[in-house]
Amino acid sequence: MRKQSNTVDIAGYHFNRREFLAGIAAISAVGFAGSAAAAPAGKSGALSAAGQEGPSGQIILARTMSELTTLHPQLGRFTSALAVAYHVNEGLTKFSPTFELVPGLASDWTVSDDQLTFTFNLRQGVTWHDGTPFTSADVVFTIETAGGEASQSPAQATVRSFISSVEAADDNSVVITLTEPYSPLLTVLAEQLTILPAHLLSENPYDEAFGAMPVGTGPYKVTERETSFITLEANADYWGDKAFTQTIILRDSPEAAAQQAGLIAGEIDVIPYNPNTMAGLEAQGYAVYVGLAGSVHGINIDLMTPLLQDLNVRKALQLSLDRERIVSILYAGGQMANTCVSPAYGPYHNDQLPQVTRDVDAAKAALEASGWALNGDIYEKDGQPLKLKYQAWAAQQWQDIAAIAQASWREAGIDVEIVTVELANLAETMSGRYELTTVGWPLTSDAIVGLTQLFQTTELTMADGGTRNVFHYSSEVVDGLLDEAYATTDPDARAAISHRIQEEVYNDLPLIPFAHPAYQMIAQPNITLDETGGGALSSVGPGFFMNRWAVTEG
Repeated sequence: MRKQSNTVDIAGYHFNRREFLAGIAAISAVGFAGSAAAAPAGKSGALSAAGQEGPSGQIILARTMSELTTLHPQLGRFTSALAVAYHVNEGLTKFSPTFELVPGLASDWTVSDDQLTFTFNLRQGVTWHDGTPFTSADVVFTIETAGGEASQSPAQATVRSFISSVEAADDNSVVITLTEPYSPLLTVLAEQLTILPAHLLSENPYDEAFGAMPVGTGPYKVTERETSFITLEANADYWGDKAFTQTIILRDSPEAAAQQAGLIAGEIDVIPYNPNTMAGLEAQGYAVYVGLAGSVHGINIDLMTPLLQDLNVRKALQLSLDRERIVSILYAGGQMANTCVSPAYGPYHNDQLPQVTRDVDAAKAALEASGWALNGDIYEKDGQPLKLKYQAWAAQQWQDIAAIAQASWREAGIDVEIVTVELANLAETMSGRYELTTVGWPLTSDAIVGLTQLFQTTELTMADGGTRNVFHYSSEVVDGLLDEAYATTDPDARAAISHRIQEEVYNDLPLIPFAHPAYQMIAQPNITLDETGGGALSSVGPGFFMNRWAVTEG
């Protein structure tokens, strides 16, 4: 079928950097016109880190276990869960730590001249963690499941709209035929369509037991799971480069104070780094690692809320929000956000949009232009006070943002009630009515795909797994621009379309961006988190390359 304006495409998680944009052009030239070079398989006993042969040591990582309720790659909605799943289940293509697309379970592929037929040659000798051989039947099963009626995959709209068929030519090759050229296909295969074991899930693709302890082909196996921890063990039979660390334990520790106490006590090895409260730890020998983020944090607006359908009310919220205070206190190392597309996306980022500066008087003027008048300290219209609810997630960072937002909006005569919601209920909450909330949205490796998942018109909800358009935003202009972007593989044209979409969203205000955060982790002195080879965390996202974390001697 042809792509309709109400379809939504999502690429699971996060990220980008300038080098990858050059890679898009290379993929267009190589992936769409010829064949991709095969990546060599790793060898057992290869040097992994610090001159050691094979995986060694143990790392305990602080995690919020409520975000890890499922590790099923088609059900994960949180970046932290997707990062863990990325080590277990793999795609036909993968990302390197520096964001190049590289062969994964497919050793190479060819593309027809009309860009409609992709033939993937699969790696031979690969086995699932339970010892069963990996074959083309698993690939067919995964893609058909993602496009099926019962699909909960973020790739469901992509499969239904762009993939006309997927066929196993034999056990070691798969042919994917498209309905029309689709520039992000190789990215989607890396992010959203990681392969599922048909022999375990053919009867029930979304088996809860599998989500708790998935079976994959990746560098780590899930070997133990309890309420407060998950254990990952290095896969001794992995086809590629071996993991550096033998055991990684994800331990439940959602609060920053408890994380820091655990680090100092030696009970935890790696925690998220907060420069405002943990700077003294560096002087004590703990190591800090930083990576460029491609996400956006901001105030999400439910456009189904009658009061918020007034653009002037949304402008008043934007103009009076003390974004500088939020960023200075809670986003050290990050950047002020003016749009949803981070500067990490290079030319896809629109840096020509007018900068938003706090102006309480302008906020009040916007309200008065829509007929609102002050009644005491709060604006009122037709006897109705301008009162809104702000859903704030229980973690401290989100509570702090809510408090700053509430105080700054109060100065503009807007009364906001903070309602605390457990983070585990995020998808459910944002799939219904919520009025205002803050969420950090990781875009995807392809800016157009990320813009699609956030802003393309859809009737799906976040809980359905087919969208992140929790704003209930609908724009014929944006939908048309997205259609244009998917029809071309020209990076310059796609970047120009990205700029135009950002301008439309900037003016329509379904989202009030305030920060592009940095990834920052701090570790015990004997732990190395160099994911890129240059001493930095990968831009793909926090935790996506734990297989490169290492325990050193001493």
